[in-house]
Amino acid sequence: MSLGHQLKLRTQWWLILVAASVMVVVLTMDHTMLRLDNAVYDRLLQLGAASPGQSVLLVEIDDESIARIGRWPWNRAIHAALIDRIKAGQPRAIAYDVLFTEPGDPVTDAALGASIAAAGPIFLPMLPPMPTPAGAAAAPVLPIEPVREAATGIGYATIDPDPDGVVRSAQVGAGPGGQAQHLMALTARAALGQQDHPSSMPVGARLIPFGAAGRHWSEVSAAAVLAGQVPPELLRDRVVLVGATATGLGSRYPTPTGRVMSGLEIEANLLQALMGHSLIRPASLPARLALGLLPLVVLMIGLGPWRRAPALVVFLVCAATVIAVTALCLLASGLWLWLPPGAALAGLAVAYPLWGWRQLAVIEQFMRAQLLRLEQEPSLLPRVSLRGSAKRGVAGTIALLHAAIARNREMRHFAADRLDQLPDATVVADLAGRIVLANAAAHRLFAGFGLAIEPGATRAQDLLAAVRLVGSGNPVPFPLYADEPATHEVQRDQAHFYLVGIAPQTQADGQRAGWIMRLVDISEAKAAQRQRDDVVQLLTHDMRSPQASILAVLETASPDRIAPVEASAIRHYAERTLRLADGFVQLARAEYLEYTLEEVDLGDMLIDAIDDLWPQSHAKRIEIVTHGDEQMLVLGERSLLTRALVNVIGNAIKYSPDGTRITCTLTREVRADGITWGLCAIADQGCGMDADLRSRMFERFARGPVGLGPKTSGAGLGLSFVHTVMVRHHGVIGCETEPGQGTTFTLALPIKG
Repeated sequence: MSLGHQLKLRTQWWLILVAASVMVVVLTMDHTMLRLDNAVYDRLLQLGAASPGQSVLLVEIDDESIARIGRWPWNRAIHAALIDRIKAGQPRAIAYDVLFTEPGDPVTDAALGASIAAAGPIFLPMLPPMPTPAGAAAAPVLPIEPVREAATGIGYATIDPDPDGVVRSAQVGAGPGGQAQHLMALTARAALGQQDHPSSMPVGARLIPFGAAGRHWSEVSAAAVLAGQVPPELLRDRVVLVGATATGLGSRYPTPTGRVMSGLEIEANLLQALMGHSLIRPASLPARLALGLLPLVVLMIGLGPWRRAPALVVFLVCAATVIAVTALCLLASGLWLWLPPGAALAGLAVAYPLWGWRQLAVIEQFMRAQLLRLEQEPSLLPRVSLRGSAKRGVAGTIALLHAAIARNREMRHFAADRLDQLPDATVVADLAGRIVLANAAAHRLFAGFGLAIEPGATRAQDLLAAVRLVGSGNPVPFPLYADEPATHEVQRDQAHFYLVGIAPQTQADGQRAGWIMRLVDISEAKAAQRQRDDVVQLLTHDMRSPQASILAVLETASPDRIAPVEASAIRHYAERTLRLADGFVQLARAEYLEYTLEEVDLGDMLIDAIDDLWPQSHAKRIEIVTHGDEQMLVLGERSLLTRALVNVIGNAIKYSPDGTRITCTLTREVRADGITWGLCAIADQGCGMDADLRSRMFERFARGPVGLGPKTSGAGLGLSFVHTVMVRHHGVIGCETEPGQGTTFTLALPIKG
């Protein structure tokens, strides 16, 4: 991706992080996510363990009690008797959740007050203040005086459901009176022996830990207590909670446990939590902000431009961490802290798709720009141009991508077809050496070796193991550690030889991408080389030796044994055979010898050639003159270049009349490519050549001229040798001639430096 796109992506990353953080802060401070928070709270609370409330006993004014004792409201003497029965069981404290706010019969009111006074720690409810039309503060409605003065304490017993109607919390702190507390808080403090330490109870709203499906309480009917049917042991050392649960009397509320509970059961859960110090505290604002912002920052770092993990995994891990921290704080013993996860989950849910969308948008822009550049590049294959309307938007990008894929597929097909058309075995390997492409010739070649090429599975090392380097027998080195191509001569057996060429592939940015390997069958060439070597051996030794023996016999034989005419003929043919063999050997050396190049002076070699031919030129009274004695250094094989000059000058002597002149001129010439050449021009005054002979003068066994000059003998290999030597020295030989006008041969070689 380009630097501009990367900068744009990072800028948008910061913008999304800041915007999502602001959203999380706002959602944390208001109640927008309350419904989600409540749903999570209810579900987690149901996962908690349900424990029986052994320290609390419910005395219910239930339908059975109404049926046995009579219609509600009961006479206060019945309440006094019920309190006396409970007191006889020696409970730790009594919470009598029945309102006595209106005066009745003074005698029964006094009797009730006496029973309450004798009951020990007993707590009664009061009504909260009713709002006035003018909005002025009102006082709470307290129990009647005899009851109020006899009670240990008076508190609120109201139950306030949440906006969705579910009871989750209770206000246990100070009420409008400044000192008034919840009835259950007063009862719990008395049961724990903390009447004089009101600060030991929590202040403010607290969540009630209902547990899974609520606790299972010990319950008895008020009628059974009045009838003496409840043993005192059941009441001893328990906190007794008395309240109405009969149909039409007691209120019922939905709870987070998933079931509806009576008000008395809800108060029992609150009382048990107060006694066990297990009320759930709402987390502070800093803690809620930390829960919302930290996972968001982690998510954005994980999703950012430098991410290394899959985006979905990072999102799920962050969301699971939020839920896990919330569950741990809520359910772990001793913590009992409620951290609402709604704002944190909302931040994650917004940031994840938003960042994904922006990433895709930037990537789409980058990919579109690259695809348009690719579309504008010249193609080796014909293609259909996209319409202008098809190049807009995501649909246009998809169309460009489809065209690029099709183009790549066609190029691969084109490359594979062209590779198959190559006559030599060619394979393409990746950096690891695995074969990616192989042409038909490669499949045929290695099938003959018993190896099957499977692209993507076969390795180049396995294929090269089928051959060995000629001479050493070592394996072919692979891969290459240099950037230059390498060529090796290898053999499969004594009859099959190959040239292996290995070249590195590079990408457009210069990075190495793999290897191209080609195997050329040179078995026939090697066989021809062996035959040529045999012929050269034959000519250099096997043919020359008998001819030399013939000449030796002619030299040593008595004149009377061989007639002079026959001896002359035999000598002529033997010498001609030797010249033919020598010319052929020299030509073979010129064509196939590995040259040892050195700096040599062209003028020195010319003088050496003239000196070697002095007997022939002197015999025909031919003068050889030279012009230009400036030193001209060339790179060459001295013996072969000298031999080439000997052949040219020798031909000039051979085809020139007696008493003529041969001129050898050395000059320099700077050509259009800036290279300086050394020229040696050898001009004679002989018979010249016609156009037909000039066109084939460098062919083997070309003889001439015929009919224009003196009759000469030769093998016809001299100029072929000269031409071969010049070509292998990267030089040029030229000829200017006309019949009867003489001939000029010019030998040109590049001057070193």
